[in-house]
Amino acid sequence: MSISLILLPAALAAAAAVGGTGALGAIALNSGATSGPRGGSEAVPIAVQTRMKDPDLLAAALADLGGADAALVDGVLTATIDDVEIVMSRTADGVWGAHLSRLDGHEVTEAEATALMMRVDAAYARHVQRAVAERIRSRADQAGFELVSETRDEDDTVTMVLNVRDYA
Repeated sequence: MSISLILLPAALAAAAAVGGTGALGAIALNSGATSGPRGGSEAVPIAVQTRMKDPDLLAAALADLGGADAALVDGVLTATIDDVEIVMSRTADGVWGAHLSRLDGHEVTEAEATALMMRVDAAYARHVQRAVAERIRSRADQAGFELVSETRDEDDTVTMVLNVRDYA
């Protein structure tokens, strides 16, 4: 048995939850079984909030979680993590969708699928943070800033202190 998730950007999910429209409203209206990527009618759509946009960072996040076979081919991202196959692609609205199925044939529960996708989201956030920090480091000087210090907390939060250069 498998499960399909609609991975909504956090801002879109919040707006849809308040207004009862958009993707969350569509999911609520489409609460019956749907066909998964391999056919059959066992897949159940579930909405999960996410920040994921960049497919390359997403592939790296999947690899971080042990998805050594993570591959992006023609916009479809596949990986196997903890004996769960993940197939991700964008919907017509540009929102990531994920279909999860166990390799052993057992059912993927909603709680397991949500927990796994939250792990993927957290790994993705770490990659985004690294990319942004690198961009700040590389552009600080030409933007008129000097990187004074950089620290990393135990939860992997990066704090940078920049001084504005005085060109007077």
